[in-house]
Amino acid sequence: MREWIIDIKQKTTHMSKKDRYSYILTYYWYHILIICSVLALIFIFGKHYAAGRVVPVFTCVMVNQDISADRDNKVTEDFAKKSGLSNEEIVFDSNYNFSYGDVKLSGVNESSYEKFFLQWRNEEIDAVIVPESFYNHCKEMGGQFKSLENVDCGEFEVYLDNGKKTAVVLAKDSSYEKLLLAFPDTGKNNENCNAFLDYLIGVNEGGNGGIKFEEIIY
Repeated sequence: MREWIIDIKQKTTHMSKKDRYSYILTYYWYHILIICSVLALIFIFGKHYAAGRVVPVFTCVMVNQDISADRDNKVTEDFAKKSGLSNEEIVFDSNYNFSYGDVKLSGVNESSYEKFFLQWRNEEIDAVIVPESFYNHCKEMGGQFKSLENVDCGEFEVYLDNGKKTAVVLAKDSSYEKLLLAFPDTGKNNENCNAFLDYLIGVNEGGNGGIKFEEIIY
């Protein structure tokens, strides 16, 4: 492209504007056609990609629990039905197994640790299902969780952090730690967070039908 411009300047230096335009159209029309075609394809592809891409409006990740794409898909589909959201707008992901603090795991994808906190900083995580030790690790890393003081937690045990209601206890996990549902304070989708808690309350109490509570946490 740079060579074309230099060549055109050299050969049209002493031409009038009319002659210059005529020369360019005569000898470079195919170059112009190629450039316009490439730009058109880029525009069409970009527009199609942007139109087809759905931005998640609720993201929940499970840390150091069984990784199960089948379970993740079931929760996504079931919550979508109950909330009125589409499957594409919901992310429920259990592919977050890693070591932290005194917890040392082998054979896991340690890069998901960096991914987790990058998403946290980028305000992409709305809810977490985590062992109590990782909840405390998040706080040590500077993370904070939203207050649930005025939120109905159904039959779930309330988790108190320095006397404040910041999570609910879903169960004991395989390590006999409390498995907590909490909401990072950087999350933006408060309405959908409340809807997800209501959804889990309904599943736990057996009123939602479909998926069983044990299928979500175990």
